[in-house]
Formats: sequence, structure tokens, C-alpha cells
Amino acid sequence: MKETTKLYNIFLLKCPRCYKGNLFTNPGLFVFKSILKMPERCPQCNQDFRIEPGFYSAALWISYPIVLILFVPMIFVGLILKEAYTISLGMALGFFIIICFGL
Repeated sequence: MKETTKLYNIFLLKCPRCYKGNLFTNPGLFVFKSILKMPERCPQCNQDFRIEPGFYSAALWISYPIVLILFVPMIFVGLILKEAYTISLGMALGFFIIICFGL
């Protein structure tokens, strides 16, 4: 049996318990049709994916303000850098988006 890391299984969108079953009915990072549709239980280990209402959507309510707190000041820093050092706004925004994904 091939041993994989947790990070690898996160990117494959696998079950958080057994790492074998798919977390979503349409697996893949770039599937946009029914992107949030999940099965009730894992087909492999029978893990209940509906632990409580809103359990998985709590990450949305936490990560969205964090990104806003980081990204809005970065936009102002980018505008200041644009004026001071003639850096293009597109290049500054691309750099800040990479920073946000890294965080």
C-alpha cells in the first residue's frame, strides 16, 4: 500500500479519516459544476461528512475576513509602491495574491 502525506490527500480532496474516499461527489480542484456537493458519508470508512450544520462552512467565515484584513492593506501598499517606484499595479497585485495563497 502506498503511503501518502496528509497534505497530498488534502489536495486530492480525500476523506479526512481514511484518505481513500472522495470528499466531494465531483472530485478535482478545477471542477466547477456542483462544486460543493458532498455525499452524506464516506463510501470507504462510513465517516459522517455532515457532522453538524455549518461545520465545514465555518472555514469560510474565518478565512474570508483574514484575507480581507491582509489583502486590503496590501492593495494600498501596492498603490503607494506604484507611485513611489513606478511598479505596475498588475505586478504588485500578482505578488500580493501569491502572498495570500501562501498564507
